[in-house]
Amino acid sequence: MQYNVDLEICALLFLILLFVISKTRKRLEGYQSRVFQMYLYLVFASNALDIITTYCLPYHDRIPAWINWGMNALFLAVQMSLPVIFVMYIYRKIPEVTAVEKRLVSWSCLPAMLGELLCLTSPIHHLIFYFDETGYHHGPLHIYLYINVAIYMIASICLAVRWRRQIGWREFPLLFTMIGIPAVMCVVQFITPDIMLAGVGSALSVYVMYFISESNVSLLDAVTGALNRKAMMDRVHKDMEDEKLEDIYTVAPDNFKLINEMYGLEGGNLILQGMAQAMMKTFGDRQVFRFGGDTFAVLVENGREGVRESLREIMEETYHIGEAEARITACIGLVHASNHPENELVSAIEYAVAEAKARGKGQFFEVEETAAEAMVRKKAIESTMMQNIRDGHFEVHYQLIYDIRRKGFYSMEALARLNVPGYGYVSPEEFIKIAEKNGSITQLGLLVLEDCCRFIKESDLHELGIDFIEVNLSMVQCMQPDIHRDVLRIMQKHQVPTHMINFEVTESVAASSEELLIRNMERFTEQRIHLSLDDYGSGYSNLNYLVDLPFSIVKIDKYVVWAAMKNEVSRIILENTIRTFKNIGLRVVAEGVEDQEMSDMIAGMGADYIQGFFYSKPAPKDKIIDRLKEELVKKQEEL
Repeated sequence: MQYNVDLEICALLFLILLFVISKTRKRLEGYQSRVFQMYLYLVFASNALDIITTYCLPYHDRIPAWINWGMNALFLAVQMSLPVIFVMYIYRKIPEVTAVEKRLVSWSCLPAMLGELLCLTSPIHHLIFYFDETGYHHGPLHIYLYINVAIYMIASICLAVRWRRQIGWREFPLLFTMIGIPAVMCVVQFITPDIMLAGVGSALSVYVMYFISESNVSLLDAVTGALNRKAMMDRVHKDMEDEKLEDIYTVAPDNFKLINEMYGLEGGNLILQGMAQAMMKTFGDRQVFRFGGDTFAVLVENGREGVRESLREIMEETYHIGEAEARITACIGLVHASNHPENELVSAIEYAVAEAKARGKGQFFEVEETAAEAMVRKKAIESTMMQNIRDGHFEVHYQLIYDIRRKGFYSMEALARLNVPGYGYVSPEEFIKIAEKNGSITQLGLLVLEDCCRFIKESDLHELGIDFIEVNLSMVQCMQPDIHRDVLRIMQKHQVPTHMINFEVTESVAASSEELLIRNMERFTEQRIHLSLDDYGSGYSNLNYLVDLPFSIVKIDKYVVWAAMKNEVSRIILENTIRTFKNIGLRVVAEGVEDQEMSDMIAGMGADYIQGFFYSKPAPKDKIIDRLKEELVKKQEEL
């Protein structure tokens, strides 16, 4: 027999190198496939036994025969177990396996177990191999070794094809390479038994398996050296399968954009590296993950104490950037993984970060079960809202505004409405904030304007006594450089006169008085589009922006009106405020009027218009038209 021991020794050395590389990546060890680890150990043992049985033992006559027999039996038994690893490797990559398929995988071990039993007992029955005075010989059932390989190769191919989508097309060619290499080696060895290639083939298959294994460097974040989000989600998936309860702490530096501006991108990266190293030193390399951007996640066992305090201490450290020193604060969030399905965990983490930051610098927020429900609600609202925007239609209701002097309705306000399945109509304050955060507020606002323009064109509102419709502009819309062009395009499309639209700007927006806002408002007035100051009195009221900005109407917030009904001081303030606005040529709308007493009070103070449930509740177009027609008939009867 021809012993190509040099190839076998090279294969063994290659396996040793691969073993060392695998072990040096300690943090990745938990993310390497267990099947890969088992396969690596078995192939290493098999190749070592192969060299011993084919090179060392035959040339040492003093070695007892039972060692020679035993080593060969052990070598062949290990070789018999290798093909089943292919099936197990593919099986572990498939998340959706039925109970029947799990039983089939378990039964698939039987051919290998039978082969191992035959190999180990071959010194007794000589069916697989035997020795005589002329040396080593194949037994009558030695062909079963090749049949065993063929069974598992075919099974591996069938499994790979059956679950090709779950395994992934990128891994598919490599997977067949991994299966094909030992198969080709077995065929060659079957045709030419004098050439030993089992060890080389197994070593090459280990390399391919390692190459496509989860243990590659893609699980490491290049900037910080911590594990990345993919590694975290793999870890969470495994822990959930094992029913292991864990808490996920999120850490996000405050105003990290400012840090990058002060110290540059390289300085910001140094701070992130320092944070990651400090957290890995405290909690361990395999517990810290860079979730994304400036956010880290730390996984600890459920209920572990002192984590929040340890993270605070890490954040309070001084970070050195060259000769400069940086002190930072960070918001901390806590998510209990057991409270969330795996597919909603990322949303829960993002929610924890956002809520912690919304509470201010250095704040802590825990996503409890009630908060988890709020997160699900927010996700449902956002999903419904985005679907409406994609469909190019947003539901709009209208609230009529009463003219005290004319004793009739003179305008109406357009109010966006959102009906969320399972929750019904949600408050505009709730979904408008979400729209502003995810950047869809501009599209939403333009859809509301489009609905208003269609309403004006289709219903001839001017004939029904309506002078214009008021449409809200958010802070984001006001700061869009081309907002006036978008507005004019929609109005021209529906042939709506510009004086029929009046834009409402909230007090908080007006208070910013930025140059772009002023320029946009001037462009509106140039096109005869009027502007109203909305919610006056809801914030830090300042008369300066009433001088600087071209408002023609001021709408007094409902809470100011309600306060005036409760105490004399608030009543005097409101009355003098209305008088001041009238003296500088502004028209005044009082919001939130709910009964006759409030209406009489507002009228006595000299306001021009009244808006509230007492005169009109927000309603769809058809009901508004019916109400206006009723009012028109009533007026004609009075004449």
